[in-house]
Amino acid sequence: MVYKKYGETFRRVREQSHLFLSDFSSIGISKGALSNFETGKTMMSFEKVVFALQIMGVSLEDFEQFLNDYALNEPDYLLEEIEKATTAQNTKKLEELYLIAQSENFTYIALAAKSSLGSVDSTDIEIITDYLYEIDIWSYRELCIFYLAMEHIATRDILYVLDLFLSDGHKFLNSRKHRSYLMQACCRAATTFSTRGYREYGEYVLNKIEQLDLINSIFLRNLFLVTKGYWLYQFIDKNKGNQLMLTAISIFEAVSTKDNAKYYKSRYQKLVQEKLPKIPKIDNTDLMH
Repeated sequence: MVYKKYGETFRRVREQSHLFLSDFSSIGISKGALSNFETGKTMMSFEKVVFALQIMGVSLEDFEQFLNDYALNEPDYLLEEIEKATTAQNTKKLEELYLIAQSENFTYIALAAKSSLGSVDSTDIEIITDYLYEIDIWSYRELCIFYLAMEHIATRDILYVLDLFLSDGHKFLNSRKHRSYLMQACCRAATTFSTRGYREYGEYVLNKIEQLDLINSIFLRNLFLVTKGYWLYQFIDKNKGNQLMLTAISIFEAVSTKDNAKYYKSRYQKLVQEKLPKIPKIDNTDLMH
């Protein structure tokens, strides 16, 4: 039956938690109702499933992972692959992903791939912008599309989206995973503002990153340094900003993947329009101090 997979997965989690059918009566789920759900005879309401998972200390996201055998659903898988191809600067792969997303009618994901290829037109941007304004509940998927298309979006629209999260805080910030991705979006926004000559907007986002404590890893700390270095380079002190960017790139070389290091080197050259100078090697042990 259609409910069988849900019930079977729930039963496995319940038994692993050493809970009995009767342990859920406090939230209005009888032994009989739960038994019918676990054997695929009936389906429980979404609300009761959520409450039952809370009793077991399991998030809805984890339960979905169990259901899908830890595989991403197709839209999220495509977005993850687009991100990887963007970082690897793999144009051929991006073109393939664009065609796949388009054939599956994932319009906004297709436009995200097209944005990474740099081939969007004014109509495409209008479609993406309208989509962003219509979003009520944000997840990784929506923020990822925003991130990938950002460099083609109008400044006022980038600010609109960011302020949803940065002005008065947002439930999005309660999730470490989502905070990390928001941090990456903020860095891209600050870089975009700096490129367009908006000193105050870039400074606003950089300050918000620190105020909201969005930096929670070496990678994100380094990304922040590259972004702040570029802002300094554009508006305050070219030498100081340049040195900060070069230091961050050297750390990417020491601790990140080859694709990441290559990607940020390429972005540096594109942003400052200079040949990358020889970067001093950084010992990994130096990062511990």
